[in-house]
Amino acid sequence: MLVVENSVDTFHSWDASEPAWTETFWFGAWIPEAATTVYLYSWFRPVLGIYGGGCLIWNDKEFLPWDIPAFHYEVNRPLLAPADLRSLELDCGTRLRTIKEGWQYEMTYARRDIEVALRFDGVTAPEIVTGKGMTEFFNGHIDQSGRYKGHVKIGNIRHEVNCFGIRDRSWGPRVMTDDIRMNYCHGQSDQLAFVCYSRPGGSQDEVFKGYLSRDGRRVNLSGGNRRSVYRNGELQRIDIELIDSDGRTLAATGVPLNRMVYEPYPNLLTWLYLMGWRVGEHMIYGEEQDVWSIPLWHARDRALRT
Repeated sequence: MLVVENSVDTFHSWDASEPAWTETFWFGAWIPEAATTVYLYSWFRPVLGIYGGGCLIWNDKEFLPWDIPAFHYEVNRPLLAPADLRSLELDCGTRLRTIKEGWQYEMTYARRDIEVALRFDGVTAPEIVTGKGMTEFFNGHIDQSGRYKGHVKIGNIRHEVNCFGIRDRSWGPRVMTDDIRMNYCHGQSDQLAFVCYSRPGGSQDEVFKGYLSRDGRRVNLSGGNRRSVYRNGELQRIDIELIDSDGRTLAATGVPLNRMVYEPYPNLLTWLYLMGWRVGEHMIYGEEQDVWSIPLWHARDRALRT
């Protein structure tokens, strides 16, 4: 049984005839000085009575799932006990507790030689956005910037975590079609945060969703563009120019500090990068997520080979 209240921190009512209905939560933190990314990510399919996800940790040394320090990723694990996202304990090792709904959370993960203990405090409001432009992924979604504190332990090596990062929540049918192509990048600091969704379109990408937050004021994007630079098929740099609905602008250049590739769902390939973003004289950190349906990636790969 999943506890349903249709809030930002609970499961939402679902259509029992829709097996692809999916709820997710994701907490993403980084240790820039160690070029390390830490994910706690879980998905639930209540119609089927299953869940998946877990804990992923990687750095700049390896990029394949079976080589990175932690790829504890479950698929089709049965939901055997009542589940409430505000106080959740999963038998894969994930624990999540809501301290203040929409704003403050504690999460832990413990399995084999991996230990994660983090606290998240929101910096931007947990505003719900619709699935416009992304209906294959969700009906409702939250992208929230915040601060992480805690630690990560890999074997006998302990890393302290004190960074600005992001969390998200989504709910709705998640159908992995053959024509998915999207980029999602973001960056956070104490005074600045941005989220940018885009799709390739010739020499530069079209920005179709996101927000810009400055000094605690979050405004949705009205447009912008981004350009990605590759060398021998590897990402070297991303340049973004964003404008929000109030006319405020942001220009930033991002350089990848690590990378990892995996298949979070069947038929979906995602390249993940920890990014250092240069914004004027300041450096902030965040991510790039390069998302492909498998058929489109195969077509790209064939084109490059020929």
